[in-house]
Amino acid sequence: APMLAVPPEASSPAPPAANRGPSITIPPAGRVGPANVPTGYPQTPEGAIAQLAAIDTAVLQGMSIERTHHVHDLWAAPGAPPTESWVLTGNVQAFLGTAAGQQAAHVSTTPVAAQVKGFDGPGWVVACVLFDVTARATTQARMAYAHCERMEWSDHDGGRWLIATGTPPSRAPSTWPGTALARQAGWRTWTSVEE
Repeated sequence: APMLAVPPEASSPAPPAANRGPSITIPPAGRVGPANVPTGYPQTPEGAIAQLAAIDTAVLQGMSIERTHHVHDLWAAPGAPPTESWVLTGNVQAFLGTAAGQQAAHVSTTPVAAQVKGFDGPGWVVACVLFDVTARATTQARMAYAHCERMEWSDHDGGRWLIATGTPPSRAPSTWPGTALARQAGWRTWTSVEE
């Protein structure tokens, strides 16, 4: 189902809400998996969120079509949408097509909020992650970026979450973290389990 529609400017820095919102506790990685992506998260909705965040971070910080294909090839279940139609591929293409993308020296991502849009038993979750993204080139820009993905559990390779088969979920609202609009969109502040 569609999520809250927000204007493009909702992803820009904005004042935080006056009250503290709900949080979600995300588990740490247990090991490093294919393409040097952290993995080993538990078979829980929070584990699926953590895995999606690790996959997204690998793609967004790599910021190349080659890296995007490599990560997707190793982290998508058989039958998942192809890399060419993956939402992150389009985002990487768009970024690289801008002047900032051509000059960017560094892109950093920090997961700051998350939500479980839906789940069907212990092996299937629609996980959503909201990132604080900073691109540094000759100038610096910051924005919020949100991504939802269908995730399915695979018992292969010691058990891990993969991008699932089927139609990709609706686009997630990219709202500046901690704002009243972010709370209205269902985002919960990301907190990590102490390792």
